Amino acid sequence: MMIKKEELKENINFYSYSSLLIGLFCLMCSVRFLSASPFVEKGITSLLYFFSFSFFYYSFIGLLISLPCFLLSIVGLRRIATFLFICCESLFFIYFVADTFVYQQFRMHLNFAMLQMTLMGGGQVVSFSASMILQILSYVLVCVFIALLCSYFIKRYLTKRWGIGLLATLFIVTGFLSVQVIFGVSFARQETQLTQVKQLLPLVRPLRFNKLLIKVGLVTPEQIYSVKTVTSSGRMNYPPKLNCGEGKGYNILFLFIDALRFDMITPEVMPNVYKFSKQSLVFKDHYSGGINTRHGIFTLFTGIPGSYWEASLQSKSGSALISALQQNNYAIGIFTGAPLTMPEFNQTIFADVPNLRLDSRGNTPLERDENAIYDFEKWLTTLPKGQRFFSFIFLDNVHASEFPIGKEYEIFKPYWKEINHLKLDNNFDRTEFFNRYKNSAHFADLQLGKILSSVSRYVDLENTIIVIGSDHGEEFNDNKLNFWGHNGNFTKFQAKTPLVIRWPGKGHLEIEERTSMLDIVPTILPEVLGCTNPINEYSAGLNLFSQDLKKRQFVYSSNYSQNAFIEKERIILINELGILNFLDNNYRPSKDKSIPVYIPKVLEETSKFSK
Repeated sequence: MMIKKEELKENINFYSYSSLLIGLFCLMCSVRFLSASPFVEKGITSLLYFFSFSFFYYSFIGLLISLPCFLLSIVGLRRIATFLFICCESLFFIYFVADTFVYQQFRMHLNFAMLQMTLMGGGQVVSFSASMILQILSYVLVCVFIALLCSYFIKRYLTKRWGIGLLATLFIVTGFLSVQVIFGVSFARQETQLTQVKQLLPLVRPLRFNKLLIKVGLVTPEQIYSVKTVTSSGRMNYPPKLNCGEGKGYNILFLFIDALRFDMITPEVMPNVYKFSKQSLVFKDHYSGGINTRHGIFTLFTGIPGSYWEASLQSKSGSALISALQQNNYAIGIFTGAPLTMPEFNQTIFADVPNLRLDSRGNTPLERDENAIYDFEKWLTTLPKGQRFFSFIFLDNVHASEFPIGKEYEIFKPYWKEINHLKLDNNFDRTEFFNRYKNSAHFADLQLGKILSSVSRYVDLENTIIVIGSDHGEEFNDNKLNFWGHNGNFTKFQAKTPLVIRWPGKGHLEIEERTSMLDIVPTILPEVLGCTNPINEYSAGLNLFSQDLKKRQFVYSSNYSQNAFIEKERIILINELGILNFLDNNYRPSKDKSIPVYIPKVLEETSKFSK
């Protein structure tokens, strides 16, 4: 049926004004987020932007909630549409108010996983007393009452004038776009006094457009990729003040290969590393802190979960490992084939490293890796005699499955001459693709062999710790679920990585206990750098030589949209929306859907380093 012009006007006005009131309600409640944050100390401009962002962002969400209800109303279902809108509005108010309480206690926002853990966790997270239940019910009733009151007020007084609703909608959209543009420019310019709204407010997904800003000349690449000093009012209280002595004085060399699987260290694929492993500690069940480079390397240098990445990027917090090395006057050399600006390691884990080598010369991964190795060897020869050093070499050729053309490099045949990801599906025969990957791993092994040989010429190996590992694994449809590459799932083929450590005086030993990338920092700091802080002050990991490894219940891992707790028999996921999922080790649904007993520990460790 056709809607009358007068009714159309009233519908537009009702939903537009309702969206404004949703924004106003959220703006007022947002004060509670400020009380748990140093953001309030940043001045009137920051506060004005915070409240503007809150008002316009949630008013826009109000428009999104209104849209389906408005469409129902114009086809004649006006009462149903109003009832549905009030229900959605009430639920949104309840969620927002509840989130302010959760954030104040845990410095994290409410999501489905937290609700599931709270309601089904048997009191592990929150114990509900009778008075607490009554208080929750009272808040729920207040939220519903406010939603009803707003709807009544708008219908009674604000729906009659034509055109006003359209202006209100235009006002919301314009304001929403404005705060988004301000965020994008502030993020590119590293103006953290404004961009912290992303962490403070729930459901926020602001825009970033660095490349566009560079193209139109509003910012320069130097502004985006340079490191600025951030005051103590940043988003992280990490790393803490470390009490480190002289330590044992070992040199430390990290040799990492991007996307190297745990099962590649064999006499056939990587003979040099295999030989090296027979003189070293070999960790047989080692898991990365992430299934992508960002989180894998971040957890290697920080010892804290990858979920802190965004906060670290906002605050330029650095890493506990680099901080301890600098206290011990180590020379620090970072040599990577891929640039340090993508991901932004120059603004996170290496934020405090002066004169950082941001990228490598060359047009291909092979050329860039070769130049990284060349620069490392040159740097090594310039160190004063007796100077302790730390160096991180990160090769990229395996990530790209690249190796030189030539019979001496074409060990595994037949191999895929040209990678075409469009051909990959669940029925694709992986043999040639996997052979190409193994050829690239074999070439990386040759490169590591050259590095080890060079180090032995210039450095006392009896006084040097050498760590060989990877940021994450690489899958070739191993579980027959059409997963290829990495960042897709948390099975061992993507999350498990090799870890081989040559440690002076420790000889060869194979460790069967499960270890984590988060364990590297809490091993090196006390064992090598003389740091006396309790490990839990700066890391969520364990000392690799601790008996606590035998008691470990899970290890952390992350990707861009999910966090995972990897247990021995199952994998527990929390996705970007906070939905909890229980899977077995083959990534099929797990029969065991019980809430883990370590949840209180998780809540503490994923919030304790946030301000």
